Amino acid sequence: MNMNAELNHRINYERKLMERMKSEYTTRLESLHGYKGAFLRHSKRKNGNGCYYIKRAGSDRYSYINQSNRSEIEKVREAKYLEEAIRRLDQDIDLMKSLTENYIPFDLNSVNDNLPKIYRCEVPPVSELYEREGMKWRSERLEFQKRFPENYPQYKKHRTSDGILVKTISELVLYERFKAAGLVQIYELPFPADDHGPPLYPDFTILSPVDMKTEIIVEFVGRLDRQEYREDFARRVGRYIASGYTPGVDLFFIFNDKDGNVDSTQITKVISDIFGTSSMAFS
Repeated sequence: MNMNAELNHRINYERKLMERMKSEYTTRLESLHGYKGAFLRHSKRKNGNGCYYIKRAGSDRYSYINQSNRSEIEKVREAKYLEEAIRRLDQDIDLMKSLTENYIPFDLNSVNDNLPKIYRCEVPPVSELYEREGMKWRSERLEFQKRFPENYPQYKKHRTSDGILVKTISELVLYERFKAAGLVQIYELPFPADDHGPPLYPDFTILSPVDMKTEIIVEFVGRLDRQEYREDFARRVGRYIASGYTPGVDLFFIFNDKDGNVDSTQITKVISDIFGTSSMAFS
């Protein structure tokens, strides 16, 4: 299943949930005999107390609701809520049906097939476009990186397959997994947060393969057993969020497993999320 097909599947799944909800709401509305389509009116008396009136469906007159029938007010309110909920659900269900029924999975070849022969051309696949844009982005950001002092170079003892020195074995594993997935990344690219404090050094900054312009931050969180580390981690997260980053969108965290090792399943999920699909498989 490719990314477009998965999106189609998700929309159909959400539509079925909405249809089920609509069915439940409709059943509840039908049980409110005499209150479907009814209206309320409220007025204040001279003594400051308010009173309610009801106009039922098919009637052109409001009638007073006495104290013994005050439960009618809540029934009218519930019926009105259900009517509005059903109206909105109908609207969304119709939009989803229109989208999925007219949906055609996109691929480069099908575009050429629909064009007259004279206009057909060779278009590079998205992976090549990403690689090209990634090379430009990486070159520009590495120049930016040179303006900052290196972050604890004395601790960088593990060399990646393309010669980058990282601090831990876990970071080495992450780097190689991101590289194998085809992601363009920079290790410890300085991040000047909006609070004008000292720059942060995210473990990995990755160019989004979806829009090819968003910078995604991935932090490896390895020592939450230490209070000082936890406090520093909380501060870092706060500074990222204050600068406009959103966890699960352009800010991701990978934690140690219970044995203190890097969690491979977390890496796979983060890579899938970065690509915008949960169906992709990476080794």
